[in-house]
Order: sequence, then structure tokens, then C-alpha cells
Amino acid sequence: MSYQYTLQLHSGSFQKSNYTWAEIKAKCEHILAHIQVKQMIIGWNSDPVLNQKLLDYFHEKGIRVLLWFPLLLQENDERELKKMIACDDSESDFCCPTHLHNAHACIALYEKYFAKLPFDGVFLDKIRYASFSQGYEAGFGCFCEECKKQMHSVDIDYIKTLIETHDLRLLRGEYDRYGRYHFADSQVNAFYKRRAQLISDLVFKLAAYFNSRKLIVGADLFAPILAYHVGQNIKEIAKYVDFIKPMMYTHTNAPAAIPYEYNVYLRNFEHAEPFSKHFPGGPLSNKSLRYQMDFIKNVPATVIPGIEINPISGVCDVNADSVKEHLRIFNEFQNIALCWDVMRMDDAILTVL
Repeated sequence: MSYQYTLQLHSGSFQKSNYTWAEIKAKCEHILAHIQVKQMIIGWNSDPVLNQKLLDYFHEKGIRVLLWFPLLLQENDERELKKMIACDDSESDFCCPTHLHNAHACIALYEKYFAKLPFDGVFLDKIRYASFSQGYEAGFGCFCEECKKQMHSVDIDYIKTLIETHDLRLLRGEYDRYGRYHFADSQVNAFYKRRAQLISDLVFKLAAYFNSRKLIVGADLFAPILAYHVGQNIKEIAKYVDFIKPMMYTHTNAPAAIPYEYNVYLRNFEHAEPFSKHFPGGPLSNKSLRYQMDFIKNVPATVIPGIEINPISGVCDVNADSVKEHLRIFNEFQNIALCWDVMRMDDAILTVL
């Protein structure tokens, strides 16, 4: 099958570039000679000269360019974001989705550094709660006073007691056809449902702002088996954006990857069968991956599965064979995202695309 590809290029932090313009141009010239690229997701370095050169280069080739923009995680930038407060009153690295200050700070940063550049859209990253990879208590989201006010009809003290005792009621439930997890305990279910609504509300506000500027909006999502557990209601978020990119990362030993997040999630409970039973072959089996894709087949947005293409020693052991297998598994999707930094892709992987 002939794919159109979306390429992610990590140009650097807000303050420091990872690569020079010459390095990026040389790498991309080589890649574009071999595959058809529909769009680029580039970020999140704020250097206007580098960004303008990248935009001119890709636009001349008829390739649209989206700004890769991390939201609810402080990324060495000047935003003074309100941090999430975990259930044990500790601060999380992630930031609160409920405080309007945080949404306004993200928009202000965009307007200061990126609004004058001709990006075709914005790719919303880190638009979720912290996962258990940030710590057990942090994995249950924000318990600041503002968030607790929003948790009407939820017995917060009851939820905190379950968290403190690692109660299996925090695991028991069933998936629906869109990957939403319906917890058997009514209070736990109400808690997670409200969390997801707060994230969806933030996506709606930000997408409306960027749409008002005639920009395409995409969203970076956890893999479908875990998205709802970090506050991402896939079907609801898909109503507000043009495309979603589920991170189908299977060969990465780091946060956001399926095996890493799945194992961190389960090890917090002595008996994890109430959750693990949904994946008898494990989360990385072909059956599991197909099952997850079924969750997102009918959402109201374009779906672009994201697969790893950047070998990194000790972090990502992806190779040409694993990429080829991913392309086979996701062959019903016309557009595949090559993640998360195309500058690290080797020629062995390029030849199988």
C-alpha cells in the first residue's frame, strides 16, 4: 500500500534548537526523495528565523506545516503555569487543565512567538493529566481547589480512600466501542468521566481559538487502551479537532509508550487482573493493537496512527522489521505519522516505508 506520511520533527525546546537549518534541510531532502509526505509537525523551538526557513521550504514543496505545541507540561518556557496538585497534596510536573490562567498562558505564548509565522495549523501535545509514569498519586490527576469545585457529584474523600489503599475498584470496568472505560464503581466512574470532560473542555476552547485563526488543529493522544485513564475521551476530543494521532509506540521504554505506561499502571496494584484481563495476549499483541484500532475507526476526525521511527539506544529499539509490521497492522489508514523525530530515522527504516 502507498501511504501519505505525516512527519514529526523535534526542532528543539522553546529556547534551544536541536538542529541547524542545514542539517534539517539535508535530512529532509533525502527523505522526500523516497516517500510522499503530506504534512509536517514541527516544534517546539521558538527561533523565528529557523521556523520561517522551515515553513518556506516545506510550503514550496506543497507540504503543510503544523506547529507542535506542548500544553499542560512546563517545557522550559516563560509560562507560569498552575501545577497539578496530586491527591497527597504534592505538586505534579503536569499542569492543571481547569485553571483558565493556563489556557490563556498557552495562547499568549503562541501569540508572542508563533502567530506571525504562516503555520497551517497547531498540533496540541500534552493535553491530558499526568500518567502513573509521573508517580502513583500524580496518576489520578489534579486535586487543587479549582478542580475539586468542578468535581460536583463526586465523593472526593471516597476516591482518596480508594487511592490510598490501592483498591481494585480503581481498576474494574469495561471498555465501550470508543475506548471509554466504564468503571463498575459508580463514584469511580463519575470521577473519571468528569476528569475527561475537563480535558475535553480545554481542547474545545483551544481548538476554537486556533480555528478562529483559520488553522488546522490536531491532537496527540495516548494509545486507545490508556487514553481515557489520562483524561482523553477520544470520541469527544475528535469532535473538536481535524485529526487525532494516537501514539502507537510499542518499542519505547519511556513515558507515553504502550508497554511502559501499561506496566507502570498495573504495578501499582497487587492484583491487576480486573484490568489486564482485557488484553490476554498482552497490550502489544497484534490482536490487542487491532482491538485498539477498532476503538477509533468511527470517530469524527481523521485518524493518523503514530509509529516510532527513531532508534535511540536504551530508549527506543525500533528497527526496519518492526516498522514494516506496524505498516501491515495499520494498513487501513491512509496516513501514518512517523514519530517522534524524523531527524533520527535511519536509512534501513526509510527503505521499508
